Amino acid sequence: MKKYIILLFAALTCCNAYTQSDTSSQQSVDSVLQSDYDRAYFNYETKYYKEALRIIEPYYLKGDASAEVYQLVGNIYDEMGNQSRAFSVYNEGLMKYPDAGCLFLELGNLKYKTGDYPQALYRYEKGIEHDPMFASNYYRAAKVFFLSTETVWGVMYGELFMLLEQNSDRCREMSADLFEAYFNSFSLNKGKTVADFNNDIIVYSDSFERPNKFPEVFNTNMTKAAFGKKFIDIAALISIRNTFMGLIYQKNPDFDNPLFAYWKKITKAGHWQAYNYWLFAYGNNNESATWINQNKDKWNSFLTWMKKNPISLNKSEYFSRYLME
Repeated sequence: MKKYIILLFAALTCCNAYTQSDTSSQQSVDSVLQSDYDRAYFNYETKYYKEALRIIEPYYLKGDASAEVYQLVGNIYDEMGNQSRAFSVYNEGLMKYPDAGCLFLELGNLKYKTGDYPQALYRYEKGIEHDPMFASNYYRAAKVFFLSTETVWGVMYGELFMLLEQNSDRCREMSADLFEAYFNSFSLNKGKTVADFNNDIIVYSDSFERPNKFPEVFNTNMTKAAFGKKFIDIAALISIRNTFMGLIYQKNPDFDNPLFAYWKKITKAGHWQAYNYWLFAYGNNNESATWINQNKDKWNSFLTWMKKNPISLNKSEYFSRYLME
């Protein structure tokens, strides 16, 4: 669970004007409430769950707590073995904050722990739909799909996750996962090129028919893009993905989406090579380190550009497999 700076009483932020003394008093109250949340979170992290609940539950019971307080209370109950109570707390929070990605995440995690992956994915992807800039739902959805026969969704959600949560341990982990997923999805034996990011077995769907054509289009264009490659490393993936992007916009422009649009933006800015070395760096450490050491100006220029040009997602512009029909 990610730590958030929050105000436990949303109502306290609704007033538009204070006298100077009112403002000082307000800041004092906010500081106390934040301190209580920090204490509860510390006890939760150190596994003193009863003490954490004792500190935080009074604010939750008053009914005007933030989404993150509902998340923390639910997590405490979950760790105490009361999953049904945790489920209720998360749902109560969603009734008050229907766009809270953190609460969709926790509902998904409860289902994931029981092995109910379809229902876990349903919650993660609902979280993406309602809160597109909240990174953790992309992370969890990608992880599920990497264990499935439909790697295509894992590489899409995983790359979006990295763009939203940069320079974290999870980001480095995802970098290695993405490289492995691409590496394992290509067969280059005896001059025959095949890309298999999904097969005919449909997972995590209530339908006997594939709900959309994107996986087939992805496979077809990746196969064409990899033609003639002898092996897969980051340099090869840079070329493959660049050719793939051209094929998509030439032959299947209806499958444009925020990730592909960001690819175009990166390419136009002249950072496609550096971006891919950043993306796959922890999948092939030696190759990426060598390139970075030999291209420090390009690397630093890219990092500066990316900091100034983060990907932007919202309810009107986000990626979901349900939109790729």
